[in-house]
Amino acid sequence: MRLFSRNLPVYLLASLLLLAAQNTVRSDNAGLDATTRSAILAKLKKAEGKRGTAGCVILDLDTGETLLSHNADSPLIPASNMKLVTTLTALDQLGGDFEFITRVLADGKVGDDRLQGDLCVIGGGDPNLSGRFYENDPLALFKAWATQLKQAGITSVSGDLKYDSTLFGGESFCEGWPQDDQYIKWYCAEVSALAFNDNCIGIRVTPTGAGKPAKIETIPETSYVTIVNQTTTAPGRKGAEIGIVRPRGENTITVKGTVYEQATWGYTVDVSVHDPAAYAATVIKETLAREGISVQGGIKPVTLTNEDLQRCTLLVEHRASLLQALKPINTNSQNLHAEMLFRQLGLRYSGKGTFKTGRAAVEAYLTEQKLLTEGIHIEDGSGLARDNRVTPNLLVKLLKRAAADERFEALRDSLAVGGEEGTLEKRLTDKSVKGKVFAKTGYINNVRALSGYLFAGKRRFAFSMLMNDCVYTKQMQDEIIETLAKAAE
Repeated sequence: MRLFSRNLPVYLLASLLLLAAQNTVRSDNAGLDATTRSAILAKLKKAEGKRGTAGCVILDLDTGETLLSHNADSPLIPASNMKLVTTLTALDQLGGDFEFITRVLADGKVGDDRLQGDLCVIGGGDPNLSGRFYENDPLALFKAWATQLKQAGITSVSGDLKYDSTLFGGESFCEGWPQDDQYIKWYCAEVSALAFNDNCIGIRVTPTGAGKPAKIETIPETSYVTIVNQTTTAPGRKGAEIGIVRPRGENTITVKGTVYEQATWGYTVDVSVHDPAAYAATVIKETLAREGISVQGGIKPVTLTNEDLQRCTLLVEHRASLLQALKPINTNSQNLHAEMLFRQLGLRYSGKGTFKTGRAAVEAYLTEQKLLTEGIHIEDGSGLARDNRVTPNLLVKLLKRAAADERFEALRDSLAVGGEEGTLEKRLTDKSVKGKVFAKTGYINNVRALSGYLFAGKRRFAFSMLMNDCVYTKQMQDEIIETLAKAAE
């Protein structure tokens, strides 16, 4: 069958030819030209080197067309791209209106400015009991709670400060996490339903006089940890040479090394604490005391029954939204927040918030979405564990689904921004991509990942790049996104 008849009028034939050309142009714009495809594949091959595996999928969000697929269904270690799986599952399963609720209760009678009984704090899995949204004052919320207690007529408590952190169960430290001394690092903080200050304490070391021990401060100031000062102040202006030791299962922190007399800025580091719920309770009691509310008893962990709760009086109810929690997870790659969200998913799925039930919840969701293919394995919610395995296809399909959701703007705004914010602040700075890439980075030893969205010209892309045992990883990832952006202009 002939497309054009020789008997057609010239003007009609010309019109049909023009229409065909226009359709060809539109098709090319909606796809990926051969030159761009070859350039991207060459960069992936370069990254793979002799022993690496690079998985990459690029999808046009407006046409639904997969523009490039390389090792798309290979199960690879995602590092912190695992956080996308956790947050996207949470948005769907918990909902954008989900709130974390922390409560302070009175177990006793209130009268004459006194609570005759115990003060009880119930952890609700809120990862942001910190200074993150309160001008970096880690005690801001606890001070506000003190104000509310005074308004309720309480300036002293005759009994104990009891805390219930049983919303989450199981181990606080995942077996798949590093088993060396990295447990003191902020990114390995223990998981708890009552969390405070990212379950870390700040250690600030500043010089004094040459030959004297340095000054050591904790942020916040608290008796929960014991500081052993083995530092020295030396003459000069060099950077600090500081080592931190905290035995596993203890809260004695030894600070060793040298700071220099003219380096007045000193050295600051966050160190994880053991038993973070007790840490939170201790700082709450100390803050109340500084704000004029004395708790005469001790600090005790409890499991409050429904009968206990019915007996108590609500004094403080602090609510925080799920959407607010997404920003630290996806912009700054905060592991603890992702793990607490992982536990919430397990709690919703089975009634218990553990690593095991979190895995089951995510696997059930992926099964429901027909994304749990062979080789995929969920170990934790943050991607710190090396046993996680996902595919680029899985991530892009989740990103595609999220882009069609009414909460997409909240998700997009939670991601790092190329050349501007978060873990991408110093990457993707070329004018072709700066401010146009919204993505989650990922890094553990021998793993580099980058997945998210590119908005270039009038086109919208979802992409995922997982690189295991590769070389030139960040460079190749950034160059691939720049190549794609320039082709879309």
